[in-house]
Amino acid sequence: MTGDEEFVNVAKEFKDFQKKFDDPVYIATLLHKLSEERSSSNLVLKEVNAKLDRLLALDARIAALEERLGKRVEPLLSETDLKIVALAKKKPVCAQDVRKALKYRGTNAASARLNALAKQGVLHKQQAGKRVYFNT
Repeated sequence: MTGDEEFVNVAKEFKDFQKKFDDPVYIATLLHKLSEERSSSNLVLKEVNAKLDRLLALDARIAALEERLGKRVEPLLSETDLKIVALAKKKPVCAQDVRKALKYRGTNAASARLNALAKQGVLHKQQAGKRVYFNT
């Protein structure tokens, strides 16, 4: 195809396109499609904004948690709990060790105190066979 033929084809396509723009129905159809696309785009943007807002809220919560964890406050402990922590600093202890040291009748009270201290994060809990040991 020569340059002149190509020019003629492009000019013909332009004239056809120009004729379509003289038709009000064609223009109305284009405007309607444009309006639908804009509505669709607005819905997508609204969803994106909502998700960004949720991410920002989560980020603020994470920052608050990190700040709280960074400034960890040691719990106040009773004298008995302080004795148990002192025992656990020397060596890992089990409920039997605490029962003997504090002269409890059974191991239930000792076990409950050890588990409470572990839950507070003061002691760490490890199982070795049937026994559970606690240390700092």
